[in-house]
Amino acid sequence: MGQCGIDLRLVRGAAIVMTRFPAACLRAAPFVAACCLAFAATPAQAAPEQLRLTAGNMLAQTHSHAVIINITGTVRKLSGTLRFDPAAKTCRIDVTFNVKSTELPLIARGPVMSKSFLDPAQYPTMHYQGHCTDHGARMTGKLTMRGQTHPFDMTVSFIQKAGKPVQIDTAGTLDRYEWGLNGLSMLVGRKIRVTNVISLTGQAPQPQH
Repeated sequence: MGQCGIDLRLVRGAAIVMTRFPAACLRAAPFVAACCLAFAATPAQAAPEQLRLTAGNMLAQTHSHAVIINITGTVRKLSGTLRFDPAAKTCRIDVTFNVKSTELPLIARGPVMSKSFLDPAQYPTMHYQGHCTDHGARMTGKLTMRGQTHPFDMTVSFIQKAGKPVQIDTAGTLDRYEWGLNGLSMLVGRKIRVTNVISLTGQAPQPQH
């Protein structure tokens, strides 16, 4: 008597069932059908995605308070990678910012880019490495600025539309004195808020509100 057989194969992510049933095995047909349906219904695990970061899909901004105005700086040149899994709420980021490319109000650009503050001639880049923790609610990482590297954590929000991930937002506040950024102490506040908006759709990211 022949043997009952099931050949399960994955073709382009779908379960294809090949069966070998002699007549004597037809009594097992209901069981086989249930087995095959259960296998086919098991969702495949989505692989983490990787995104190359540029100023076109990542809006990196700083927000600080001066004596008479609020100052928002927008980095116009950056490069890095983001590896993320929206379903598992995991992520890992490695990004470098070009300091001199930071767009600022005209009245603030001179002092901010001076030797006593960001000093891009001596420290042309800032660098951040981090990863998602706390089930995707927080990003733990380290920021290098003015040649000093210190821990810097941010909150994380995975934004979805119609059940699909479209954006990742991060935000945090740093004490600039910890990085030796202690110039302009009479003009600029000690705390700097950092926000990042990363578009996952290819569209330009919009500022956080």
